Amino acid sequence: MSRTDDESRKANDMRVSNAQTSAAMHANMNRKSEDMAKVQAQIASGLRLERPSDDPIASARLLRIQREQASLAQYNENIDRVKGDLSIQEVHLSSSADVLSSMRDLLLWASNESNSGEDLAAIANQLSSLEQTAANCFNVKDEAGNYLFSGTKIDVPAVRFDDATGRYVMNGNSKVRKTMVGNGILIDKNVTAKAILGDNAEVLNKLHELVVSLKDAPRATATKQQLKDTLDLLEVAHGNVLEAITDLGGRQNMLELMKDSNEDVNLVHEKTKDDLKNLDMGQAVLQLRGYEVSMQASQKVYSRLANISLFELI
Repeated sequence: MSRTDDESRKANDMRVSNAQTSAAMHANMNRKSEDMAKVQAQIASGLRLERPSDDPIASARLLRIQREQASLAQYNENIDRVKGDLSIQEVHLSSSADVLSSMRDLLLWASNESNSGEDLAAIANQLSSLEQTAANCFNVKDEAGNYLFSGTKIDVPAVRFDDATGRYVMNGNSKVRKTMVGNGILIDKNVTAKAILGDNAEVLNKLHELVVSLKDAPRATATKQQLKDTLDLLEVAHGNVLEAITDLGGRQNMLELMKDSNEDVNLVHEKTKDDLKNLDMGQAVLQLRGYEVSMQASQKVYSRLANISLFELI
């Protein structure tokens, strides 16, 4: 091969090498420009994540947190609603406890053998009024018109008086309604009249029979036994009411603790969201400055390569 051919081949190789180097430098500067533009846009918006492609892993975490927060918001809404229902039931049960206590006092008074027939008739009238009040306490409705103590049969009163038989009948059932207040956590949102008064409303029926007896035959031996039996049933019903009130209070306390816990979790989620989404301005400025220095250095190198003559390298 002649010297001229060898020099020509070297020159061609040099031109290819220079072209490749120039293309690589140009691509590198374009990448740096894009990086600078991205950081500048982040600084302008204050956000590190403007689109999922900015950080797919962080974006996925952000979506998961947002879903969890939506669930927490729904749980808290359920908690507030259930707490309201339980509070209303507690108020009415407290009223029924007062009514039952008044009945017990009257029955104890009626048991005193010094009472006259007129006294017993007056007591019977008071007991009759309290009997109706007690029944009404278990037939209250919520704001939506649903009966609170009827179990799952919320469209019918829990207890009613059957004029045909002269007895109280339980319309509702003893089933408990439940609401989701946490991840996999269900809570009972009601108590039932049937659980307190019995399957056949024994205490109300026994009381009603006693009232009739006191009016018709106030000093009969059967009436004395009725007084004892009614007092025993009344004590049981009163105990059931107090137990239900305690249970309602315990559920409300548990719900309050759950809501506090949900709010604590939500605060952690908000902090994590800020860390994932918002920009660390100081770090971003340093990063931008680093890109600028790197860009300036690349431009100098590219400028030097562009000014090198092919003949200077031969």
